[in-house]
Amino acid sequence: MTASTTDKISSTLTAVADTVTAATTDKSGLSSALIHYLERNNNAGQATVRQHAEQHGLQSVVSHWENHAVMEPTTEDVVQKLLPSEVIDRLAAESGLSRSATITNLQEVLPPACRTDKVDTQRKARQA
Repeated sequence: MTASTTDKISSTLTAVADTVTAATTDKSGLSSALIHYLERNNNAGQATVRQHAEQHGLQSVVSHWENHAVMEPTTEDVVQKLLPSEVIDRLAAESGLSRSATITNLQEVLPPACRTDKVDTQRKARQA
């Protein structure tokens, strides 16, 4: 069996498993893991997202997420540019989702998570 055939079988099995377990619609565990990543170590994850946004010319996208309550889902490409591959893998492991389902769900979960982070930071600053 070639690697290509093995990859195709693995991809097909992952897609079937994601469908059977409703992985592409279960966002609760992923949301919690993402918020933890963004907020840990004094918002280090959020700083990484901003740094990657700057590197890829996506500052206006992240700024929009931070400053608007209602937003559309983003794209797979944007998710993969803003979050390091090892972070996506860790979020997948923590949420119990496949990498593919994690990226799909992050398209909806990442934008409001950035907003939540900014709102929480502003609230904490006012309370200090």
